[in-house]
Amino acid sequence: MKKVLFILPLAILMMASCKKEDQAAYVNADKEILEFSAEGGNESIKLSSNALWNIETDGQQWYSVSPVSGNGNAEITITVEGGYTEAVSRLAQITIKAGDASAIVSLLQNRPEVPDTPGERAFRVRAYEQDYSLPAPKGYTYKVASLEGEGASVVSTDASNIVLHFDRNTSAEDREFKLNLTTTDDIAIETVTLTQSWRSIEPGELVIDEIFFTGVLIPDSDNSDSRYGDQYFKLTNTTDETLYADGVLIAISETDSQVTSAGARWAYPDEPDSLGVNTLYSIPGEGKDVAIEAGKSIVLAINAQNFKSENGAGCDLSKADFEFYDYTGNDDYPDIDNPDVKNLETWFKSSWTFTTLHDRGYESYAIAVAPYGMKANTFTKDYAWIGKRVFDFNGYHMEQDIENAYLIPNSWVLDAVNCAVEENLSTLAFNASVDAGYTNVSSIDRDPERYGKSVIRKRDAEGKILDTNNSTNDFEVNLNPTMK
Repeated sequence: MKKVLFILPLAILMMASCKKEDQAAYVNADKEILEFSAEGGNESIKLSSNALWNIETDGQQWYSVSPVSGNGNAEITITVEGGYTEAVSRLAQITIKAGDASAIVSLLQNRPEVPDTPGERAFRVRAYEQDYSLPAPKGYTYKVASLEGEGASVVSTDASNIVLHFDRNTSAEDREFKLNLTTTDDIAIETVTLTQSWRSIEPGELVIDEIFFTGVLIPDSDNSDSRYGDQYFKLTNTTDETLYADGVLIAISETDSQVTSAGARWAYPDEPDSLGVNTLYSIPGEGKDVAIEAGKSIVLAINAQNFKSENGAGCDLSKADFEFYDYTGNDDYPDIDNPDVKNLETWFKSSWTFTTLHDRGYESYAIAVAPYGMKANTFTKDYAWIGKRVFDFNGYHMEQDIENAYLIPNSWVLDAVNCAVEENLSTLAFNASVDAGYTNVSSIDRDPERYGKSVIRKRDAEGKILDTNNSTNDFEVNLNPTMK
């Protein structure tokens, strides 16, 4: 009996020792490496363990682990942030520990995929000197490999923007630049074409919004005040950015749109690529002096006076932005200068006194931009209208050289408005490529009801100016002048 009692405790000790060895802590992960794209995302690993475990990271901040501790079997989620842009892949490790056991899982986030062919973007830049910001390419850490073209340079780059400096384009043509962007290890990712215009305003961006040419009737009188200058143009910025109107030309047509009641009229040669004009003024400025904010207007008054206070019926033009002052006139037709309103620059004019607008609406009007540096003397020398006008009536034929008239190329034109009276309409002054229709306050000539009425551009349902290059469609007529 004593022998049996001795063997039994020994067996119990041996069994306890085996059980302790069977319960040694372990931990295993079903994956040794997790791979992620540059866009990041979530991946899971499954742990098998018989003990308490915890996860240690290597301290990098571009990933997270959840949960970081537990007991026994579990599923672990690894979240990697997106937007990785570097040119090399990045690697991290997490260690899962349970007692003396451990498992290591590696994390790999790949570099962004580089396109087989570089992307392409294009921007148009205005002519004046400026710093121009364009969006940086998304998804890559990039560098400027080259900037092709004379007259531009790189100012700065960051993850959001590339800032370039453009010198003033002093040529008469657009000029082009190529910005080549690569990854930091020189793989091409994008080519940006930048076209710097030869002008600071493009066609349709600044339009003739209103023309008040009829003037008003002086109360208790049959006299019109239009000959003394109660007339104006309103030019409006149709864009969502500030425009600079320095150098914008304001032109009056050489030809009118009407024949006499008998049918007589001087006929001019057709000029499909140009506008024939006999009066031309320019808005003064050196490039960025005359700012017109988005959606705003400037007023060009024939005479910047307060006609309402003078005659009780006219417009207050005393606060116009510019006036047509010619330093000429006489006692019967005085040209009065408002010293508080800037004068337009006179390039040439047909009037022997001072410029006014035809109060029945025979003339047509245009605004344009000439190439940089052009002045009146250069224009009149290089753009004279060479040709003959012809008079044929009742068997009588006469020809005359066209004198004191000039041609503005269509390519310079920002906007043009034909005016004509339906009665006795002959030929529109400007060709259909700049204005396919016409406007007027009257359909009959010498309409006694025309005074005090203006033509104003229509707006669409969103309040945006209508500009279809057809004044018949684009203008409301018989409206009160906005400056009254």
